[in-house]
This record gives sequence, C-alpha cells and structure tokens, in this order.
Amino acid sequence: MFLAIFFYRRYKATQVELELANRRIMDRDTEIYRLQKLIIPSKTLPLAPTEKVTPVSSSLGQLSAAEISRLQQKGLQNPEGDLKANFTTNQKTIFAPNENQNNNRVLRDIQILNEHFALAYFEENQRGGYVVLRYNVRSGDQIDWQVLDAYSL
Repeated sequence: MFLAIFFYRRYKATQVELELANRRIMDRDTEIYRLQKLIIPSKTLPLAPTEKVTPVSSSLGQLSAAEISRLQQKGLQNPEGDLKANFTTNQKTIFAPNENQNNNRVLRDIQILNEHFALAYFEENQRGGYVVLRYNVRSGDQIDWQVLDAYSL
C-alpha cells in the first residue's frame, strides 16, 4: 500500500512538472511570435489609416546607378551580366587547384554584391559552398578575379 501511494504521488508530481514545462514553452513561443510580428510586419494585418509602410531596401546585392555608371566607363555594356559571363567562362582559372587537393568546383550561382565584390555558390564533389570574390575591371573584357574566402557546407 505504501508503494502504491508513493508511486501515485510521484506520478502526480511529474504531471504537474510537465504541465509547468508546457506552459513555459507556450509562453516562450508566444513571446517569440510577438517579437517576430514587431520585427517583420505581416502583410495580412490591416493597417490603421494613419500608418504608412515604408519599404526597407538593401543595396547589398544590387549595383547602384553610380556603380553601374563607373563600370560602364570601364568598358562593360551590361555590368552585372558581363561580370557573371566573365566569371562563368573563367571559373576554372579562378578556382585554380591547390597542390594538396583535387579541385572540381563548379559554379552554380553568382551574385554581384557591389562594384568590387561578388558572392558565388559552388558545388564540389557532391558538396556545396560559398565563395567571396573581389574583382577588378581593367577594361571591358579584362576582369581580374580574386578568391577572398570560401566556405564549404
């Protein structure tokens, strides 16, 4: 009889602890949801008549008009397209193999960040990764690429 009462009380205590833990999780989830709503306003929420939404635009990954103009002065007709095409054709020389490894990197996507830097996604032997590149346009068809950093996933 003593063991039955003991295990029953332990069972009830465990149920209470579980209930408290579930409440804490729900409270945290609610707080996270509330904070996300403050950071990222939902498009489905109606706006008050006095509220105005100003879009936040990031210039990272987009060439500005001034950058496009400077690159065109260096001989690029369509700066972003020309840079991507040059990188694609010269990727084997850019990803020159090191003495210690067999380098089979293949470019899958490149994004021109600004007038000096680019970010590319590559695949290498069933693994992928990102590489940060610096480029210098000497003339329209002469572009020097330098790998600054690479990260394999």
